[in-house]
Amino acid sequence: MKSHYSILSAVVRPEIQEKISIGLLLVSTDGIFCTFSKNKISVLHSLLDTSLYRFLNETIRQIDSAVLSENSKKETLFANSDHSTKFSLSYLTYMNRYSNNLINFSEPIEIDLPANDDLYSFLFKKYIDSSGSVQKKTKSVDRVKEEFYPKVKTYYNTDKEITTTEIPNLLMSVNVDIIGKNEIPVFGQIIDFERHVYNIRQDVAVLDFLMDAYGKDDSYSFLIGNEPDKTTYPKSHLAWKDLRKWSKFNYFPLDEIDRVKEYAEVHGVQPLFV
Repeated sequence: MKSHYSILSAVVRPEIQEKISIGLLLVSTDGIFCTFSKNKISVLHSLLDTSLYRFLNETIRQIDSAVLSENSKKETLFANSDHSTKFSLSYLTYMNRYSNNLINFSEPIEIDLPANDDLYSFLFKKYIDSSGSVQKKTKSVDRVKEEFYPKVKTYYNTDKEITTTEIPNLLMSVNVDIIGKNEIPVFGQIIDFERHVYNIRQDVAVLDFLMDAYGKDDSYSFLIGNEPDKTTYPKSHLAWKDLRKWSKFNYFPLDEIDRVKEYAEVHGVQPLFV
């Protein structure tokens, strides 16, 4: 099984095409691996002016988002053609030749090996950052929800819009990811912390509204989400850090989401609405 990779570099002096390698894309039919070096990006903070550094981080965010979107698709990548992914050989070749962005894509290199964590780690340490640890490929929040909801449908209502008619004490209608009941209401939100702080606040507000409607001591709530990169998402990381300190919620990362199901099994949780 073949795969291909491209080295992503930040152009620090465009007049002489001086570049610093900061990230790596590894693409195969099984999915896409993409990581940026925190060490290299930290160095760039002192080499670029503030506006360019912000633009760099926004471009990284967009690339991360595109990778997550591709990985979240149910369909197999390249099912129809080489052009069925944003990171096909032809697309990366085009980006290498014609992109004038702050981030440069190297000419993609095809290899006769399947993409996996071990191969990605080897390539990343060889070409990008030998000192930095490499994060394993993670699922998007949307994909996590898509896979998780069917597992808990006997315990919780999922992706449920709740109106003030259904809960009279509710300040306004809200959409909650999971909600059920045993002796008390049980609800939770699965949050993507790699978004604007405004969107994070909206998700957290749902839990606040429900706790106000029921009373903090008369409900049980979950908040699930991964720590965002501190360099790429500084404000969102601060929000994540503050929320982790808040004892109102039971927090855990996405890879521990099955604890929500385990709680339901132990405590006899059932859907709140039938």
